[in-house]
Amino acid sequence: MGRLKKGRIIYVFIAMFALVVALAPFCYAQGEAQGGTKELEKPTPVPGETETPAPEKVEMPTVNINTSFYSQYIWRGYELSHKSFVMFPSVTVSYKGFSLNWWGDIDTDYGAGHHSTTRPNDLQCWEQDYLLWYSNSWQKFNYTIGYIYYHTMPSHTQEVWVALGYSNFLNPTFSVWRDIEHGPSWYYNLALSHSFPISKDRTCWKYDMSFDVGGWVSYYDQDHYWQPGVHPKTDYSGFHDGQVWTGLKVPLSDVCSITPKIQYSFPLSTKARNNIKSLSFDGDDANFLYGGLILDYNF
Repeated sequence: MGRLKKGRIIYVFIAMFALVVALAPFCYAQGEAQGGTKELEKPTPVPGETETPAPEKVEMPTVNINTSFYSQYIWRGYELSHKSFVMFPSVTVSYKGFSLNWWGDIDTDYGAGHHSTTRPNDLQCWEQDYLLWYSNSWQKFNYTIGYIYYHTMPSHTQEVWVALGYSNFLNPTFSVWRDIEHGPSWYYNLALSHSFPISKDRTCWKYDMSFDVGGWVSYYDQDHYWQPGVHPKTDYSGFHDGQVWTGLKVPLSDVCSITPKIQYSFPLSTKARNNIKSLSFDGDDANFLYGGLILDYNF
């Protein structure tokens, strides 16, 4: 296994199993508390009395806590982890279409690869991202406008993005991302996805599940792009990374779910293959098959 010790793999799997076991009864109890209480019958109004109208329901912010355990970290086709498990904790607060998110990358054995003298340094939080976006919809169309600040070791950058989607069988979504810190860099992404519902009547599970599939293609355009400490003054454009993925969403309650997922990332052109290979840890990898487990909780 190279740098990844067998004992560390065992510890990670034990931690994942313990977390699932610990969360399952808690999520179940939360679901029962929110969805299992019967509505009280309204008293019969007395003739001649005017019934007091019920107060309007106040919309409250929602919170999503998401933790993913993955075998590898791949971003836009690039390999950002190697021979180590990664964890992606995330917290999102949403209110009336606006969302604020913190996302982290915790690598169990981080090293910067063949092009750096950095050696593996055990467990560390290698990246923290801060996102703000607004989403809304009109009929079958939906859109998102957002901002993201990437804080990675040893550098950082910022992007803005806009996404437009259409709700139908394949749910196409086209998004454009623009770097606003280090120079002209545009990333265009076209994604498709579909969810196949699995009724609880066909399984032994209490809740409806779903089998989800999807994928995307992209185009990357970097014109004299500068990134501190890593390959300065990049000129690169072309059809970049493609990806296909599949997952099985298994609700543990009305507010909590677990999703095992498999993903495959590949270059879309010879130019992309050479670019992705040159930035990989071994200098010779452009295709990546990886997967993980996603825990999701809403309240």
